[in-house]
Amino acid sequence: MTSGFFPDARPAVERVPGPACTVVIDVEEDFDWDHPIEGTSHSTTHLRHLGALESILGAYGAVPTYLVTYPVLEDAAAVRALRFAVERGRCALGIQLHPWVTPPFENAAEHEASYSGNLDEGLEERKLVQLMQRFEAAFGFAPVVYRAGRYGLGRQTGALLEKFGFLVDTSIAPRTDFSAEGGPDYSDVDCRPFWFGERRPLLEVPLCRSIIGWGGAAAPLLYRAMAARPIGAFRPVSLLSRTRCAERVTLSPEGNDASAMRRLVRSLLARGQHVLAVSFHSSSLHPGRNPYVRNKEDLHNFYDRLSELLTFITDVAKAEFVRVDELPGRYISPEAFAHERPR
Repeated sequence: MTSGFFPDARPAVERVPGPACTVVIDVEEDFDWDHPIEGTSHSTTHLRHLGALESILGAYGAVPTYLVTYPVLEDAAAVRALRFAVERGRCALGIQLHPWVTPPFENAAEHEASYSGNLDEGLEERKLVQLMQRFEAAFGFAPVVYRAGRYGLGRQTGALLEKFGFLVDTSIAPRTDFSAEGGPDYSDVDCRPFWFGERRPLLEVPLCRSIIGWGGAAAPLLYRAMAARPIGAFRPVSLLSRTRCAERVTLSPEGNDASAMRRLVRSLLARGQHVLAVSFHSSSLHPGRNPYVRNKEDLHNFYDRLSELLTFITDVAKAEFVRVDELPGRYISPEAFAHERPR
């Protein structure tokens, strides 16, 4: 539940009508996705392919938000290229905290420590401060958009983001349970944005992932129940997905086909959610860097799905593209909403 991470969460009521799409990209180092622990090797060489991506997104009028990690900020060539893109309005920037590559390092070599919310509050804060300072030194301004790497929110993360002046968090992975790996459980959370913050409002923009299908309101319950009950090698939840009774879809060209993403967009718009967040990893831009794009064929299919999705969003859903840091302005602030409600 959101109350476990944001006990002061409250609804975000739309102020600006009509669909809007934002593109959020995890611009990060290559790493071992199965064993992301301190001391493992990583590389940032794939970042040279960001220019090609900007050309594609630019054709649709989309300005992506790059959420950069500490190793990216250590790559002088990557910083120069990102600074050049920001100055020309081709992208916006935020940060993503990968604890295993962000100092200070305090021998947190356990797999669970890859979820920053599992760190003690002092260590999570020290890592966040180091990442913020390195970002500001590179670009001359403070980050206002945040994502916990591996979506590893903790109970203290919201207070830290409020303390350090962030405007938007993007750390919830709806309908997803990471508890088997020691991470958080977001199974009961859907992807509608909401406000949080005790002294000032911050906007939560979850990963655009939901469970849809002809199962209707029961679909999330059915999906969760079946996902927890594998029968040997057979996973009953796959039957729910194949019959479209209850399928979990993410608005991402990584592992989601174009027809499923179109169904997700239609479902979200039908239920009154007009902000659509497309997301993926920078490592998908070069084969062999992550599980989603292993070879050149995967890469071609990735770009095809991305183009189909962006075409559908613009031509059919009629959405306008906005940056993530512009999204708070599309919602009534909690204070104004409370003032405007009838007594």
